[in-house]
Amino acid sequence: MERSTDCVIIAGDGKRLVADKRMLADSSTFFRDILSTLCHLEEQVIQLPSLDGKMVELLLQIIKGEACVDVWAEENKTILEAAELVGIVPQSSMDFSDFMEEFSGDQGWDLNFGRDRRNQA
Repeated sequence: MERSTDCVIIAGDGKRLVADKRMLADSSTFFRDILSTLCHLEEQVIQLPSLDGKMVELLLQIIKGEACVDVWAEENKTILEAAELVGIVPQSSMDFSDFMEEFSGDQGWDLNFGRDRRNQA
């Protein structure tokens, strides 16, 4: 490890990656919760046995903003599953309709625009 702000992530294939703890904790509650339980240790190690090194590396690039992936595209299903596992995207089984309705009402937005086909060009 290079800095005290870093932690080590060990993938299922044994690949070791170094990542900034603050960046991980800010990216998901999954990482935040793990890191909070490891805070008393000098070397903080996160093990992700169900993900290979290439996938962990890609997830870190996504978190850092170095890679952009359409995780909702069918051909990226494994990336979506990994992103859901570490909590950087919400579980696909979540129903956002209540959230969208409440949020849009609070913001004064009409998310039904165009659904009645009258507002389309």
